[in-house]
Amino acid sequence: MTKTKLTEEEKDKTYSALKLIECLYSQGKVPKHVFRNILNDYKHQINMNDFQCCNYT
Repeated sequence: MTKTKLTEEEKDKTYSALKLIECLYSQGKVPKHVFRNILNDYKHQINMNDFQCCNYT
């Protein structure tokens, strides 16, 4: 994933999508390593402190 700036609307949509994926992770439907890799793709655009399983500081 390239490091491009997202508009506020894109950030909101991306955040919502990541929260849905987090829900799937919590239900055991997405493995931890997959969830972490997805979050890693967006760590420069989205605040990762709101997500479980990963401590991004």
